[in-house]
Amino acid sequence: MSTKPIKLLCVGDVNGRFQELLKRVKLVSQKSGNFDILLCVGEFFGPDVAMNKKVASGEIQFPIPTYVLGPCCPSTSQFYPEENAEFSPNLTYLGRKGILNTAHGLTIAYVSGIEATNTEGEAKLFEFNEKTIDDLLLPVRAKSGFLGVDVLLTAVWPAEVQKYSSNTPATDVEGSKLISRLATGLKPRYHFSGHGCHYERTPYRNHRVLVEAAQHTTRFIGLSSVGNPNKEKWMYAVSVVPLRKLTRDELTAQPPNASEFPYMEILQDYLQKRREAEMKKPENQFFFDMNADPGQEDTVDRGGRKRRGGDMFEDSERPPKQSIPVNNCWFCLSNVGTEKHLIVSVGNKTYAAMPKGPLVDDHVMLMSINHVQSLTAADEELRAEITKYRDAFSLMADASGKVLVAFERNYKCSHLLINLIPISKVKAKGLRLQFLSDAQDKGIEMEIMDKDKQIWDVLFEGQPYFYVELPDGSRLLTKQMKSFPLQFGREVLAGPSLLNCEEKADWKNCKLAEEEEAELANQLKQRFKPYDFAADSDSDDD
Repeated sequence: MSTKPIKLLCVGDVNGRFQELLKRVKLVSQKSGNFDILLCVGEFFGPDVAMNKKVASGEIQFPIPTYVLGPCCPSTSQFYPEENAEFSPNLTYLGRKGILNTAHGLTIAYVSGIEATNTEGEAKLFEFNEKTIDDLLLPVRAKSGFLGVDVLLTAVWPAEVQKYSSNTPATDVEGSKLISRLATGLKPRYHFSGHGCHYERTPYRNHRVLVEAAQHTTRFIGLSSVGNPNKEKWMYAVSVVPLRKLTRDELTAQPPNASEFPYMEILQDYLQKRREAEMKKPENQFFFDMNADPGQEDTVDRGGRKRRGGDMFEDSERPPKQSIPVNNCWFCLSNVGTEKHLIVSVGNKTYAAMPKGPLVDDHVMLMSINHVQSLTAADEELRAEITKYRDAFSLMADASGKVLVAFERNYKCSHLLINLIPISKVKAKGLRLQFLSDAQDKGIEMEIMDKDKQIWDVLFEGQPYFYVELPDGSRLLTKQMKSFPLQFGREVLAGPSLLNCEEKADWKNCKLAEEEEAELANQLKQRFKPYDFAADSDSDDD
């Protein structure tokens, strides 16, 4: 798809050196032809009040459409209005934050100012805070099919931008983690920043290789200030074809020097802190009395939700509902026979326990406290709590360089039971292919679920299935359960290319003595404590 590229010039902090800037723009234009847009990051105005007023009033004209960010300090704030505005026909103040769609078809996102030191209250005109970033990302998250923006302009650098790059900046520049998070969400093709030295980072990927679908790369360019004494580069010229005018192959072409995504740890740290803050809210504090009277168990199954969007089966075709007397169900916590020494955590509607014959020491199962057959029969509260537990165990796995595989078999099992097994991140890249390949070898037809569908959207309560959720977010499903191998999930993960413990494919082959089970479960419980949103701090009962 051929289209004319847009010629951009971007400069670092101008700091009031307008004449030097205009002279360089004129010189570059004479050599390379006229440019379509001039972008200024960092501080635009300087200490010369009279000169600032000449520019702000339009007395000094700019030869091409020029867009500038807002102030970075109190002294220059006086020259800016509260909102975006035109200083003159070719000079526009973008404002504090936003996304500009130019007449050329470019999408330019921007955030002005420096990060606020006071996290409470409103940010000043020359600052941004967490709310600024959240407000800018909100419409992006809600937009279906969002691919990214062409350009991101920020006055300050993102934190840890040099991570994984083959080149590093000449000077250490303290960046902002909020800007790192913004770049993560906006996925710019070009990210320009001022307030630092000159640094052209090698491109970084916005996807995980072999785990996620390919996306475009991001090029970060840090620019020094106009006329800086070190004579570092402060102007960058580039021709850009708008993202929406590129084919997918053109957009996702990977440069040979592309590196890994640098902000993953910042993002994970942010998500963990957000979850911890959420868990501290009174409405999210859960506990369970392990000594409660078993006779008080609520035996009402509040599931029973039929398949959404219409019922594709007549009553005569519906498979019989699997059921078992609650008192005989080993997985209901009210059953006096439940092996409580295996329990790791108990929530409001869900509990986590180490299975008998675990594949690995951090293998855990999630089960409903009351008698519910499967995810398709669970109510919204139960499903939400299962998600919380899965996220919490994912954080624990990540801390040891692992990712979680989750699977559920609703076949010859009458109680909701989800296995969570951590796998090394290095080996996790081939998980989907391994499941599909092993299923094919056994004559099992597995389908990849649509991203916008949940298991309870496509199946009705009582219908047998096997379901896998992989670390990359993809989910596999089979409804072909006739003669389905009961240990299929364990067999795949125990294989030589993953956990390499084929002897543990059947849990009966690796059962442990009760004392050893209790010790392993207690160790797992202690490791999980920092992530356990359901922990009762007033009780140490096992």
